[in-house]
Amino acid sequence: MAGCEESCGFYFVFALVTFFVWMDLSFFDELGEHGSFYNSTVADQMMFPVKSIKLRMTDHTDHYINLPWMQFLNDNTGLYAVPGVTPNLITGIHFCLSILAAKCFISGSLGLRRLGAVLYEIRSQLDILDGVVFRAQQNMKNNFVSVWGTMGYLIDAFADMCGGIFVAGACTIFLNRYPPWKRVRNKPHNELESGRKALSFQSNSEEKYVHVTRRSINIRMLLVVVQIIARSGFWDHYMHSYVELLEKPNPDIPRELQSEVLSYRSTWVVMWLWKVWVQMLNYFGPLELAFVIVVSQLHLMEVRAYLLGT
Repeated sequence: MAGCEESCGFYFVFALVTFFVWMDLSFFDELGEHGSFYNSTVADQMMFPVKSIKLRMTDHTDHYINLPWMQFLNDNTGLYAVPGVTPNLITGIHFCLSILAAKCFISGSLGLRRLGAVLYEIRSQLDILDGVVFRAQQNMKNNFVSVWGTMGYLIDAFADMCGGIFVAGACTIFLNRYPPWKRVRNKPHNELESGRKALSFQSNSEEKYVHVTRRSINIRMLLVVVQIIARSGFWDHYMHSYVELLEKPNPDIPRELQSEVLSYRSTWVVMWLWKVWVQMLNYFGPLELAFVIVVSQLHLMEVRAYLLGT
């Protein structure tokens, strides 16, 4: 049974990665052919009619699965037109789901923890849906950008941050209650007395399993939370900076110049690094995050100097 689960898991991951690679190739192929700015007639003939900077930096799961699914749901149910349905209402619902998911994660029952994972995935999809509903209600369907500084943006950011902290806290509590095992090796020393001298030698190393200490668990979970907060903060910072320079109309920067910089390979690479980084956060560490931040900052400085001459 375990072998079957491992095989299914491998093929699922392989199929998912293949799908993401194919979608990336299609997305960036259209981007290379048509550029970043085009009219609605051209957009209607595209597989990806919207190619905003935020989409370029959005992780693969949200970009290619959750976002199309939520747009399909909204368009075919007319959810955005239902009286009383607002983006903040949806934000409140996914905030409550994050609390329920955290409660499930604390449980000693595997079934409840799996339910918590499902609830948190639904929460993540609703986090996409509130933006979809907002853009539909504001007639901004082809404008996938964040509205920084608005009340809705702040409420959504607060709900996302609290939801993540709740789940991280729940995982910490669970791991303290049921600490995982780790394998350690002992190298016993046997002493043989021979007159006044003691001869020591090592036997074959012996293995045993012990619980990971609570101190180690708490430190690691704290570092994970700090890394996630840092990643989210820097992702939002660089996305905002690029939007201000390359996407938002600016009387000091010609549209042609913005389009030129957006088509640079270096711009593609930096934004794609953030796209991959958000998806692969759990498999990389702070050094990789620091690398992406340094590369992004150097690129942003060069772009700003080129566009504004500063």
